[in-house]
Amino acid sequence: MSAPAWASVDAARAASGLRLVLGRAIPGPWSVAARAIFELKGIPYIAVPHDAGMPNDEVREWTGQASAPIAVLDNDRPRANWSEILLLAETLQPEPPLIPADPRQRMEMFGLAHEICAEDGLGWVLRALLFAMQAEAGSLAMPTLLAKYGSRHTIAHYSRRLNEVIGLLAELLTAQKCVGSRYFVGDRLSAADIYWAAFSNLLHPMAPEACIMPDFVREIPAQIAPHLLAPLSPALIAHRDYVVDTYIQTPICM
Repeated sequence: MSAPAWASVDAARAASGLRLVLGRAIPGPWSVAARAIFELKGIPYIAVPHDAGMPNDEVREWTGQASAPIAVLDNDRPRANWSEILLLAETLQPEPPLIPADPRQRMEMFGLAHEICAEDGLGWVLRALLFAMQAEAGSLAMPTLLAKYGSRHTIAHYSRRLNEVIGLLAELLTAQKCVGSRYFVGDRLSAADIYWAAFSNLLHPMAPEACIMPDFVREIPAQIAPHLLAPLSPALIAHRDYVVDTYIQTPICM
């Protein structure tokens, strides 16, 4: 996953096909996961940069959003929610499937992905926890992001949710191992595995040869560590490394 050949917003708007607005320079987990899903399926796209903490006015004017990732297919509506982006990828290229065909497994996969990607899920509470800690210490790195994703709850709430989700992931992986599967749902890779691989970077950074990131991103896990009730399960990190090594192009470079 080498650095994209970035296109300007004007060039992307004039083009057809799939355009992806992706975070640039920082491996934001939502962008990393979206990119990995489209690349795993071999779906070509035009990459458009989004710069964290900046206004991104041209992106907002085009898509109505100022966050990333955003997927725009031809003249269709922009898709900014993780589940909409996943469903678009499955529609464009069903193989390899990342949403289980079995209805119960599909429900399990979307429920788990929600716990990782959605508001008050793993990524959300990690980000909010960092901002809350910075606000408490009077050392805000990106005030515009605090205004957008500001602390709506207490640090205690974010810590509780963080440990709930990590505990759930560890329990599921253990249960799956007992039935002979190395994946979170069923017996094959699903989007839930991709999402954990991307978001785990904020808890235990990937090796430099697997993911290129600024030093301050590599320092995030140390800041989060005091809020973990128990050390991160080695099985979760081993699973992440397996998914990255097997299914994601490396080094990840945004």
